Amino acid sequence: MSAPSDSAPSNRPGPAQLLEAMSEILAASGPDGTLAYVNPAFLAVFGGAAGDWLGRDLDIALQGLDSKRLFEWTRAPLPGGGVVALGRDVSAAREAARGKSVFFASVTHELRTPLAGALGAADLLRETGLKPDQMAYLDVVRASAEHALRLIDDILDLSRLEAGALALRPEPVDLRGLIEDACEMLALRAAQKGLTLDHVICPDVPELIRADPGRVRQILFNLAGNAVKFTDSGGVLVEAEYRKGAIRLSVRDTGPGISEDDQTRLFEHFERGAQEGSGAPGAGLGLAMVRRLAEAAGGQAGISSSPGAGALFWCQWPAEALAPAPRARPLAGRTVLVAAPEAFQRQALAAQASCLGAHALAAEDIETAWALAADQTGPLTLILSEAWADEAGGLKTAAPRARLLALARPETKDLFSAAARPAGFDGWLVAPVRLRSLAAFAAGQDADAAPPSTAAKAPVRGRPLAGLSVLLAEDDPVNTLIARTVLERLGARVTHAADGRAAVEAAAGGEHDAAILDLRMPVMDGLAAARAIRALPGAASAMPLAALTANATEADRTLCLAAGMDAFLTKPLDPDVLADVLTGLCAPQNRARLA
Repeated sequence: MSAPSDSAPSNRPGPAQLLEAMSEILAASGPDGTLAYVNPAFLAVFGGAAGDWLGRDLDIALQGLDSKRLFEWTRAPLPGGGVVALGRDVSAAREAARGKSVFFASVTHELRTPLAGALGAADLLRETGLKPDQMAYLDVVRASAEHALRLIDDILDLSRLEAGALALRPEPVDLRGLIEDACEMLALRAAQKGLTLDHVICPDVPELIRADPGRVRQILFNLAGNAVKFTDSGGVLVEAEYRKGAIRLSVRDTGPGISEDDQTRLFEHFERGAQEGSGAPGAGLGLAMVRRLAEAAGGQAGISSSPGAGALFWCQWPAEALAPAPRARPLAGRTVLVAAPEAFQRQALAAQASCLGAHALAAEDIETAWALAADQTGPLTLILSEAWADEAGGLKTAAPRARLLALARPETKDLFSAAARPAGFDGWLVAPVRLRSLAAFAAGQDADAAPPSTAAKAPVRGRPLAGLSVLLAEDDPVNTLIARTVLERLGARVTHAADGRAAVEAAAGGEHDAAILDLRMPVMDGLAAARAIRALPGAASAMPLAALTANATEADRTLCLAAGMDAFLTKPLDPDVLADVLTGLCAPQNRARLA
C-alpha cells in the first residue's frame, strides 16, 4: 500500500465550516468594532438573518440582545484587529443556584430552630445554680450548638452569594470601633491559647466609611478567627488601611505558614490545605466567604505566606469616606515606650501611640527598656507587659518621672487595680488596647476611673419590662417556653397564641402593649398576622410588632418592614436585646395596663 500523497485532497472541514457547525453562539467584529460575522447558533437564539446584524456595533448589539435566557460573553482579540465573542448560556446554572439558595434557606431555617431552642434552654439552665462540673458540661453543649449555627450560616450565605441573592446593606460605619470591638472578643479566644491579638488602624483610615457593618464584621471574624485557630504560639495582628478610596484589612499571624500549592485552593469551598492536619475544627468555609463577600462589594481577597513564616491574609474593597480621619494628637510632645516580648504587640502599640502624636519607642527585652527609659528627658509613658511586671521597680528607678502602665489581659487586669497593683505601676491597660484608652491613660487618667468598654455591655438587671403586657405568637413549644420564660424574668406578663390567626384575635382586644410574632406559623404566618393587626380598627392597629425568626436574612427584614413590623428579633432571644427593643417601642405612657 502506498503512502498518501501530500497533494491528495483533504476531507477535513475548513475554518468556515467549523464556525457554521458550532453549537456555541459566536459573533466577530472587524477592526472598526462592527459585526462582521454571526454564526447560525447566534441567529437561532436571537433571530433574524445575518444581514440584519452585520455592520452593527458589537458592544451595542450584545448589550441590546433580547432573550429570555442569560448569557455570559468571553471575548478575545483577532490577529488582524477586531474581536471574537463567544456566548455561553448560564440560565440553567443561575436558576439552579437560585433553587439551591431557596432549598438551603428552607433547610437551614428548620435546622436553626431546634439549635436556637438548645441555646435558649442552655441559657435558662445556666441561671439555676449548677455545680462546677455541670456548668462545664453545659458550656460544651452551648459551644457545640453555636459552632453548628455558624456552619449553617456560612453555608446559607455562600449559597446566596452564588445565586446573587445576598444583598449588602451599606450604612455609615465607624471602622475603628468595629475593629476594636471584634478584636476584644477574639482576644479572649487567643488568650486561651497563650496568644496575643492586637490591632493597628492607620492614621489615614476615615472616621466613618460607607459599608455593610455585618459583613465587615463577618470578614474580620473569619480572617482573625482563622489566624487564632491555626496559630499555636506568638500572636495575631489586625491592620486597617485606606488606599485610593479602598479599605484594606489584613491579618498577620505567626502560625506554620502555607505552601504555594495550598494557597491556590484555600479560598475555595471546603478547602483547608495544610491546616487540615492541625486538628482544629472547621469546614473550610471561612476564607471562601471572605473572598465572595469582598467580590460582592467590588473588591478582592488574597494571601501571602510561606511554610514556617506565618501568613498574611488580606481583603480590600472600595469604600466611600463619610468623615475624614481623626486629626487629634493628644500625646504630642510625649514619648511612649512599649516594652513587651511579643513583636506584634510592640508593633501595634507603638503604631497607635504614633497615631496620637507621641514619639514611639519599642523594647524587645528588659535591658533595652532600661536603657531607653533612662535616656528620656521629656514626658515619658512606659507600657510594660505583665510578663515583665517584676521589673517595674527597676524601671521606675531608671526613669522616676515616667508614668508606668501595666499591659494586662482581660482576665488579669484586676491584679493591677489601684487596690492590688504591684509597686511601681501607675495604672494599667488591657490588650488589645483601644485608641481612646491609650490616649487617656498615657496622659494621666487611671484605668480604674475609666468608663467600661463598649464591647462588654453589662447584662440586663432587674425587671425592665415590669408592667408590660406582651402577646407572644409562637407555634414551637420549645421556643415558646424559652421566650415566655425570658419575658417573665424581665417582668412582662405574657399571653400566648399558637398561630397567627389566634394572635390577631388576641390583638383585637387592645389589651397588649406589644406583640412578638414568629414568622413561620400554621394557619396564618407572622407576616399575614402583622398585616391583619395593622388593619384592625382603633388603637389595636398601632400596637408595636416585633418579628421573631431563626433566619435573620435581609429578605426577611424587608418583608417584615413591608408588612408593618417595627422590630426584628432572632432566636434564641437575647434578654438584653429584647429588653432594649421593647422598652424602646413601648414608652411608659403608652402601656395598655400598668402594674
